[in-house]
Amino acid sequence: MISVQISKGAEAIGALGGEWDELVRDSHAAAFLGHSWYLAWADVYPPKEIAVVTARDGGRLVGVLPLARIQTGWKGLFFKLVVPFALGDYQPFIVDTACAATVLPTMLDAAIQHYGRRGVYWWPHIPATDPSIEILRSYLDARHMPHVEEREVAPRLRIGGADFAAVEKGWASSHRIDVRRQRKRLAEQGPVSLWQPATLSEAEAVLDEFFQIHDRKWLAQGSPGAFQDPLRRAHYRAILRRLWGHACHFSTIRCGSTNVSYHFGFLSGGWLLWYRPTYRPEFSRFSPSKIHVAMLIEEGCRAGWRGFDFLLGEEPYKLQWSNEQLEVVNVHAGFHERAPSYSWFSKGRPVMRQRFAGDLMRARAWWQKRRGADSPSEWPE
Repeated sequence: MISVQISKGAEAIGALGGEWDELVRDSHAAAFLGHSWYLAWADVYPPKEIAVVTARDGGRLVGVLPLARIQTGWKGLFFKLVVPFALGDYQPFIVDTACAATVLPTMLDAAIQHYGRRGVYWWPHIPATDPSIEILRSYLDARHMPHVEEREVAPRLRIGGADFAAVEKGWASSHRIDVRRQRKRLAEQGPVSLWQPATLSEAEAVLDEFFQIHDRKWLAQGSPGAFQDPLRRAHYRAILRRLWGHACHFSTIRCGSTNVSYHFGFLSGGWLLWYRPTYRPEFSRFSPSKIHVAMLIEEGCRAGWRGFDFLLGEEPYKLQWSNEQLEVVNVHAGFHERAPSYSWFSKGRPVMRQRFAGDLMRARAWWQKRRGADSPSEWPE
């Protein structure tokens, strides 16, 4: 028999620890689903209304639904959302697939009873291949909850046990030749190596350098610098600390003793997750990120990784490397079709984002340059 319990506060996350992680251990999305990921968010962006819904079958944990009611900023018209608050590129439901059809609706009922039938519930980044998406759709239809879906795509390179030479053959010849040429050109400036920190203290020292280089590059291009926000820097430090030694994968490409390319990401379920890269602008003529990706893929072939996941976004550079795509589904659900909050998230905001996203990004970059720092104004998205 399935029993459901609701525990409140961030301490409820830590209390589940290993039990929680065991549910997601083999998932390619494990880095975004484990209790450490949620604790890192709670360390820096602590919501006031955390509720962790758990389901047990005879004492065995079979489902976890970590939620919070968050206050959006101006982009959300300051409406509130109930959401799995630790946003990641993949957020399938944390549930034992063998009993998901029973467990998930039971947990959703408990969550709605706790938070109430007002406002909007947001279920972001559910892989379209995950069986839970159909369970969610059926649940919302059965309870007459209006809902709308948006879709995004993540390009991926599945290695599948191939060696690096075989993987290279899958790329366009122009891309393959350019990768080799740029690596050779950079090597003329000094020895090229892939560096990974051996200790947390080593990683933390280079992380500060990463923040500076990342924002210098983006601001020079007229885009906002993510790490002008002190909370964003604190969040990455918390992720590094919480996930160090089991999911965090931080690396640089060095030319001699100089770090020329950086990547802050994860190794999860045998997949390298390409999360936040950057490089020194003065080395841009050598395509340092391209060299970095190639050397990580080479490392992955040696280490037996399942693949290299470029995560959400169909940027052309990602498509050069990939041989498949994973689609994710974002679901906004409400209780009244004409409620202002549901109308905004289901209709108004998607139109505004499509029409004005570029203008808003440029305006934010201008404001950062003028002020020298960015004041956090809303829940990060």
